Amino acid sequence: MNYTTQDIAVIIPVYNNAAFIEDTLHALFRQRALPGEVILVNDGSTDDSKHVIQNSAYANKITYLEIPNRGPAAARNCAIAHTDKPWVAFLDADDQWSHWQKLQMQIALANAQPQAVLIDSFAEVDWGQELPLVVQRVKRGMVFEQFLSRNVVNATSSVLAKTAAIRQVGGFDEDLRFGEDRLLWAKLAKVGEVHTLEEVTVHKVNHATNLTAKGYRNYKFRLLCVQRLMEMAGLSPTQAKQVWYENMQEFLREAFKANDVRFFQKLYRRTMQLSGGRARMSRYALISLYGSLFGHFAPLNQMS
Repeated sequence: MNYTTQDIAVIIPVYNNAAFIEDTLHALFRQRALPGEVILVNDGSTDDSKHVIQNSAYANKITYLEIPNRGPAAARNCAIAHTDKPWVAFLDADDQWSHWQKLQMQIALANAQPQAVLIDSFAEVDWGQELPLVVQRVKRGMVFEQFLSRNVVNATSSVLAKTAAIRQVGGFDEDLRFGEDRLLWAKLAKVGEVHTLEEVTVHKVNHATNLTAKGYRNYKFRLLCVQRLMEMAGLSPTQAKQVWYENMQEFLREAFKANDVRFFQKLYRRTMQLSGGRARMSRYALISLYGSLFGHFAPLNQMS
């Protein structure tokens, strides 16, 4: 079957995004080839999001749904249940599609790769510095193992995924408030191919209300995500310890950057436990010792 952008439903979960949603919709509707459907799910917002959406210039072009606040996984699952389109494109309410032909290029790649169940693209991430970071991890084919160490999808808002495959693997895990996207991408990578459109199509800003900006604070969900990934992978005890070590490093780095000695020490002890002591000879052991002695990481984190 030769798909077009009319075979795509765009899914947007909204939680307290009144300041961003109008710009997100404006960028979406600048696509040269529009999607067949746009579903926006208000996940129990307590700000002015509902008013902004209903008074938007695009209000008559979207399907608007409301649910009690249960997190982005539940909001996305709600939208997936409401569409009959064979493909869904995910878009966060505070991100923008920066390429006018995003959907057109991705659906063309889907047609060229009939075994694909997920297609992402490169993404530009603005961390408030001079130059945005361009995330450009390339995937081609069966890449499940890559998801064991980290989320190798460039951005959730870059993803185009096959609806039937999402339903086949059970959708997003709704008890996860962090890492639920990575877990779904990994599930999809178990049943089909993942490909990357090698173009920047997404502009993402990490601001104070963004979940990613609170990364290491959500580590308990990340632990649960990794545990479920390893259950899917059927790893040996030795392999599992290495995967734990690789995953915990990201949170150790975040706690170090935040100069959060107490949380770093907690993470370090947990890393030692989960990884079979693999952190003992790492730089994290030295950082832990420094924090114990001085109660802070300065000037170490200023030099990193």
